[in-house]
Amino acid sequence: MSSREPVTYCVRTDIGLRRKRNEDSYLVADRRDPLLGSLWAVADGMGGHPDGDLASRLVCRYLEELYFSSPSFKEALLYRLRPRALLSRLEKCVEEVQKRLLEYEKKHPESEGFGTTLSVLVLRGGHGFIAHVGDSRIYRLRHGDLTQLTTDDTLVQEMVEEGEMTEEEARTSRYRHILTQALGGGYEKVRCFSIDIRPGDLYLLSTDGLHDLVPGTSIRKILLENPLPRVCDMLVEAALARGGRDNVTVIVVRIEG
Repeated sequence: MSSREPVTYCVRTDIGLRRKRNEDSYLVADRRDPLLGSLWAVADGMGGHPDGDLASRLVCRYLEELYFSSPSFKEALLYRLRPRALLSRLEKCVEEVQKRLLEYEKKHPESEGFGTTLSVLVLRGGHGFIAHVGDSRIYRLRHGDLTQLTTDDTLVQEMVEEGEMTEEEARTSRYRHILTQALGGGYEKVRCFSIDIRPGDLYLLSTDGLHDLVPGTSIRKILLENPLPRVCDMLVEAALARGGRDNVTVIVVRIEG
């Protein structure tokens, strides 16, 4: 855990109780770069597909390389004067990550069909940016209220939005893991958006091994009642206590005063 101001965080990943390998990966790049900020990400390799664990690892590696590559003088000036320009950089980086995954797949036919989710949080100078593909999630806890900031790219989520299924039905549906978007395959466009940042905010990045098993009310309670060094452990333990049928990865980031 980082203890430096103005951001602190913790992270934990676990193979779970039923899987033979951990297909989750995470990225912690707390660089405090004056132009590019810091970046956190979780990625969940597609279960049942070849090399899902490889896909998630490659995505995190490519993302860090691309996002923190040295900007040109013109870009640096733009990021300094217009922080929202970082949103475009983040979107382009994810699109380039997708291209690299496809290039890797062409060179390594044994990995054909691999893919992964990706949820990214960037913080810089009081500004926040999110990029998202798949069904990993980013939540925000503010003044005791827990809000899911990302929208799942899943078939059941589309059915909920079209009024064909309730949220509770979606949560227990046998089809809840059917993705409509994933990096490496079935990819159309990453969702990128900015968020307002306030002191005291908690941001949770999680793979579906957490939120498939632990309801939002329990996640909120754990975030409220546990200090940051322990909160990631408590979230993972809650998922394991409910069967731990999938890999689970969590990152919790707190904005200090």
